[in-house]
Order: sequence, then C-alpha cells, then structure tokens
Amino acid sequence: MKLIRIYCQSEPEERAAAGRLEIHPELLAAFAELGIIEIEEETVAYDDLRRLHRILRLKRNCGVNTIGASIIVDLLDQIEKMQDEIERLRKSR
Repeated sequence: MKLIRIYCQSEPEERAAAGRLEIHPELLAAFAELGIIEIEEETVAYDDLRRLHRILRLKRNCGVNTIGASIIVDLLDQIEKMQDEIERLRKSR
C-alpha cells in the first residue's frame, strides 16, 4: 500500500513543498472526483488542504459521511464569510 505525499505552501494561492499530507491514493482520488480538492502535479492548494483536514476531522470525530462533511464545511465557510461581512459593515458605520 503506497501513500501519496501532497505538499502545499502556507500562502493560500501557492502550491509547493511545505506542509505534508499523507493519504491513501484511492481516498485522495475520491476527494478529487467529488470536487472536494484539486490535485495538480501532486500538489494541493492551501485552502483545499484546510478543507480536507476539516472534512476528515468531521468524519473521524462525528461519524459524518464524506458528502455530509463536505456540505457542513461549505456551510461553515459561508457562515464565516457572512460574519466577516457583518463585522465589516458594523465598523463602517
């Protein structure tokens, strides 16, 4: 059984060797097929890696399936963006 090592930069837009994620190739391919992450030349964007970690944590700790975890992460991201927008609007008053 071979693991694929995925590298990412801490900068959201960059892809390179910095942090590492070791994951079974079939699971990684499944996440890419579902559109959860994008893999380019064995690299993944920081935002995708963060998203993947959150999904795996929901699966492991809460017993949520992959699709459910992906939806939860999407909703949490939307809530976070709305909270940021509300805070920005409050400060601009």
